[in-house]
Amino acid sequence: MSMVSPSEAEEALSAFAARLKNENSASSSDLSILESKLCGPDGVVTALITKLWLPQIDPNNSLSILVHLVGKYPNKYMNAVASAIRHDIEHKFDAIKIDTTEQCYEVSDALILALAKLLVAPNSDTQTGIATDAHAGLLALCKFDNHEYHKSGTCQKLFQHLATLWKYLQQQQKDKIRESSTAQMRIAALMIDVCLLGGKEIALALSDDAGGIMKKLLDLALDFPNKDPLLQMTALDALEGLAVESKNCPMTTERAEFLLGNDKLHNGLLYLIGSSSEDVQFDTINGYAALRLVTEICRVGILSSNSVVESTKTKFNALLRSFQEALHALEPRGESERLSYIYAVSSLVASCATSTEEMSKSILQDTTLLHGWLSLFSRSSQPKLKSSILSSLSQVIEPAIWQDKEDACSDYVSLSLYHAFGEANNQRDPTECVLSSAKSPFVEERLGAYNLLRAMASRRCCVRMLLLYKGDDDNSIFVEWLLNQDTESTNEGRQARFKILESLLADVNNIEGLISTKAFREMQLWMKRGPAHTTAVPWNLATE
Repeated sequence: MSMVSPSEAEEALSAFAARLKNENSASSSDLSILESKLCGPDGVVTALITKLWLPQIDPNNSLSILVHLVGKYPNKYMNAVASAIRHDIEHKFDAIKIDTTEQCYEVSDALILALAKLLVAPNSDTQTGIATDAHAGLLALCKFDNHEYHKSGTCQKLFQHLATLWKYLQQQQKDKIRESSTAQMRIAALMIDVCLLGGKEIALALSDDAGGIMKKLLDLALDFPNKDPLLQMTALDALEGLAVESKNCPMTTERAEFLLGNDKLHNGLLYLIGSSSEDVQFDTINGYAALRLVTEICRVGILSSNSVVESTKTKFNALLRSFQEALHALEPRGESERLSYIYAVSSLVASCATSTEEMSKSILQDTTLLHGWLSLFSRSSQPKLKSSILSSLSQVIEPAIWQDKEDACSDYVSLSLYHAFGEANNQRDPTECVLSSAKSPFVEERLGAYNLLRAMASRRCCVRMLLLYKGDDDNSIFVEWLLNQDTESTNEGRQARFKILESLLADVNNIEGLISTKAFREMQLWMKRGPAHTTAVPWNLATE
């Protein structure tokens, strides 16, 4: 089929737009004529998209035509329109590549609403690609708005429309509950992704100016009684996304203030995990989803508590105390619940230890929680759980979490926890326990032990204790174990052991005088050759 000229396409669209304007509708025959002139539905969409961002030179009002086509012919046009708009947005509104001094595109309020409706479109429950395209397109527009210092107000307009749609969905009849729940979670997911763009975005989500959209998610996740526990679980998972911190989504002060100091969030979570002023039990359905969220909030507090105001710190410390009480009453069953418990206690310990002196002292004296967290013997046949315990302890000892803290304070806490690890395991020497796991036949357990040894080797106060450790036969067990690389066959394990070596040989440790000259030279050779280096075995030993 031959391509039509721009003038012919404009003429066909003008005729269709006039029919639509005069009669508030256009017949199937009108559409057939338009499609025949523009090479089918894809041609129609392409012709309309070109002027979608230039309303000042769009006499045919392309957006109105697209809205009409999607509404009247969803099976034919909804997917094509969503996909085309997404790709056009990603091309035109790339904040990295676009020259904003020449950019004259306009994001109209009507266009934002139309895309928001595609996010919760009636048949997008089965055609998830439509909602995915709408989500990606709207997020790209918000990223550009963020890049342009919110000049266009796209984020605020979007939140207002999403809040209105959310209210409408909550008023649906019982026979549409499933579709309504799916659509509500799509709105929540987009809102969370937008909030991760920066502090201004989450401030908007919390404000009444944007329809109070964050409050709707909090109500869904935390209100009691809750008639839809599965929807509540999904809402809790969505909130957990706000605690995510990465290179692309650094933690902002506004987000930290919300997570560490929001009363509704804290009270609702404590209710679910059975630690509130009311006499309630741990929620059997969503208690662990709430536990995971509190755990993530604790991790946020470790690095962000110093950036928030004093009143927020006070609220966060109150949350920690209540969380500690809740964990005492918790009896995890099964591997999944035990893993959640391990990470919860380790995050609580790290948060308390890096908080006030009083809270640090309180958590270090809580032998019940420490033993429940650090005991390996209760998981003797579960290498994955053992690995989780060892790795979680390494994360607390890791110097990186101790920002703005004196070395003496962090060293004291780290050594206290290391000794508590030994006491929790039949009062054995902690290094003996770690080396026992480092020699495990299970690679997961070995890697956990390597993580802990690397964290210990990163602390100058612990290096001497490791290097001079001797077992019952009075041999330098740690050094011999480390240099005997034949005990580790996996590449991942060799890499992990090499990181232990790197930490030990850091200039600050100055270990040369603590071990034999031969051992020190072997370590230097290993460091020079990299993780793949292996120690040569004497011929007589190799043939014994």
